[in-house]
Amino acid sequence: MKPHEMDELFARHCAAEAANDVPAILDTLTDDVEHDVVGDPAGVLYDRAAIGERYKAVFDALHEEKFESVHRYYGEDFFVDESHWYGTVTGMFLGIPADGRRIDYRILHVCEVRDGRISRENVWLDVAAVVQQLTA
Repeated sequence: MKPHEMDELFARHCAAEAANDVPAILDTLTDDVEHDVVGDPAGVLYDRAAIGERYKAVFDALHEEKFESVHRYYGEDFFVDESHWYGTVTGMFLGIPADGRRIDYRILHVCEVRDGRISRENVWLDVAAVVQQLTA
């Protein structure tokens, strides 16, 4: 894929996340996707239903207000997106109750692509920043 095609794919993926639209998110992923949110107790997921449940749990915990890419790097079949997330914790996040608290943190997506979709999504959160804000 060319960089502009990866940009369009990731824009659709992020728009679906912002809309809490699990079917639209799953539509951006290959059928055999590897989904890894580093540190998530569920580990690496390969089952689309389980991935959908992971997203639903995130949507129950967080309300996104703004997501902005800072830098993006490309390879032949991958991209790395460094972003900043802003929003409100609407429930329990990372095991910490913080109902209604506004937070922001850096996030890194490392994604492999194949046939116009994301075949591997590896997500890294700045957990230290999140914990600091939720326990302050």
